[in-house]
Formats: sequence, structure tokens, C-alpha cells
Amino acid sequence: MSNVIYRAGGAAGVLALLAGCSLSSLGGSPSDHATGSAITITQHVAPSALLTVMTGRASGPALFGLVARTARPDEDVRILQAGASAKTIVAADSPAPTSIVIPGPPAAPGRGETDYQSALYAKQLTAWRAKRSAGVQAEGAQTREKVAQWLGRLAIPQKVSMLADPPGNEGTLAAESAVAASALADLESEAGAVFGGRRVIVLFCDDLSGPIPAGELTGDDVIVVTGQLPTEADASSAQADLLEAGAAQASVVGSSVTATQLDTLVSADLSQGAGRGDLVSVPVLFGNDSYALSAGAVGELRRLLPRLREAGTIAVINGYASTPGTAQANYVLSFERATAVAHFFESQGLPAASLIIVGHGASGTSGANRRVLVVIE
Repeated sequence: MSNVIYRAGGAAGVLALLAGCSLSSLGGSPSDHATGSAITITQHVAPSALLTVMTGRASGPALFGLVARTARPDEDVRILQAGASAKTIVAADSPAPTSIVIPGPPAAPGRGETDYQSALYAKQLTAWRAKRSAGVQAEGAQTREKVAQWLGRLAIPQKVSMLADPPGNEGTLAAESAVAASALADLESEAGAVFGGRRVIVLFCDDLSGPIPAGELTGDDVIVVTGQLPTEADASSAQADLLEAGAAQASVVGSSVTATQLDTLVSADLSQGAGRGDLVSVPVLFGNDSYALSAGAVGELRRLLPRLREAGTIAVINGYASTPGTAQANYVLSFERATAVAHFFESQGLPAASLIIVGHGASGTSGANRRVLVVIE
């Protein structure tokens, strides 16, 4: 009798299951079911331009290392040698990102689905998400490989090694700025204004002298690498000249700059010190026409020390001023405020090589603009 009851119960269970499912839904394999439209995985990158100006062979290794580490897809890379007749060493566009196509996500069951259908759909969706994640990783790896192969074909070290040094007066900040401005004008005439969101100029110059015409560098992020260690006054003055020439951002570093610091400057948007990096400090405020750290400012900076002491951390210290005073004075003051914060961090045992100082000049009339923001990369 018990056998009869068992069989009857089993049959009833099977009938109940079949009443809510089609036969095709019993296979259990994600490939057995309808999917949505196929999707294409690719990076969405805005066109960018990286233009470097150098004097001679001495800058070659640093320049090639910088380009190799910061190159991105859809970037126009130009390397020029300074001189009355500037020489183009490299002018090439990096490859676009690769694309990978995968099947679309599984179709969700309709209304009235059974628990079995819901469970099967969840299994299919999990498998599809894993496939999508693998596709994203594969696309990134393929794009990096394409860019690396492209860089190898440029043969930058070999081309730089054959250069002769130009006359000394052609390696000044003013001379190299003129070369860069002319090259960017040519680039825009060829490609149009497609690089408006990102145009980075790196100048490997011998000294920081010479006037730069107003408007010559409008909209560009300019990074100057000198062969010597400039004083704070010289670096701040050169930075002010670049900003007055229209540069969106300007940084001046000396021979002690590390490869990581230089990569960070080239790769990061330092316009406000926000939205990039892992952490932005609360504003560290200063008194009017002062770069002395208050007790409150020191307290805020101390909170950043544990993170700054982590291996591989870079701090970009952004100084600002309010508008009273001349533009030159405000640029100098903003730089001194950032320097004061850097000196505090150094006093707490942080290496100078992990600190990047950027002065931005005046950013408004409010006292809240007398500040420093620290971005941790």
C-alpha cells in the first residue's frame, strides 16, 4: 500500500511541475534559452594629445619612459626637438581601443514564472555576468597590448639617440613653449578641436628664463622638467608665467622628480584636485596673505598621515589664493601655501619624492579660496 501512495505522490509532483514549465526549460543549460541583443565591450576614451619638447639626447630615457608608462588609446603623441626650426621626432596616433562582442544577457522569464524558472534564470544571469567580466578584462589586456606594440614600432630611443644638441638658448622655457604652441596649432588644424578635454605639454628644458606671450598656451596642461633643481621662487615664477600665458594648469619640477611623480602629473587632471585620486582632504585654510599653518590646519593634515604612509602613495598638494593682490603675487602665495603643507608632511617623516606641489593662483574673492587641497593618488 505504501508503494502505491508513494507513486501517486510522485506523479502528482511531476504533473504540477510540467503545468508551469515548457519542456525546453528543463535542460538547465544557459545556452538553451533566449538571450537579448549581443553587446560590444570597448573602452570609451576621449581623444587626447601628449606633446613633448626636448633639447637633446640627455632627456631621451626619461621621455621614453614617460610616454611608455602613460600612453593611452586614441592619443596623438608628438615629440619635438627645440630649435629655431623645430624638428619632429615622432608624430603618431595610438590605436583605438579593441572591441569584444559577447552574447546578450539571458531573457528574463515572463509573468507567472515558477520557482524553477526563476532559479534557472538567476543561474544564467550569474554565468553571463562572469562572461561579461571576463570580456572586460580581455578587452583591457588586448588594448594595452596594441598600445605597447605601437610604442615599440615608434622606436623612440633609437631616434632620440641620433639627435645633436641645439644651441643653449633654444632650450629655454620661452623657446620650448613657442615650439609647443606652434605644434599644437598645427595639430588642431589637422584634426580639429577634438583634444579640447585633454592636451598635455611636457617641456624638458635647460632653464626657466624668457617671456611667454599671453594666450600662447591657452587651455593646455603644461609640465616643465628642468635639468637642475629650481628654487621655490624660480619654480613659482615660471608657473605664474605659464598660467598668464593661458595654461589651464602648470607644474614645474626639477631633476629630483621621480618617474611616479611625473606619471601622476601627466595622467591626472589637477584642475581642482577633486574627482581624481582616492582621497581629497577637506580644505586646509590660511589667513589673508599668509601661508602659515594654523593649529586647525595641522589637525586636518594629521588625519591624512596614515594613508600617506602607505607604500606607493603620491600626494598632489594643490595651493590656491583669493583675488586681492596681483596675479603674480597670488601665484606665488598659492605655491607657498602648498609648500608649507609639503614641509609639514616632510617633518612627519614622509619622503619629499612622494609629494607634488602645485600652485593654482587665485580662484575667487572668498576667504574660502585661501586654501590647500591634498589629493592622494
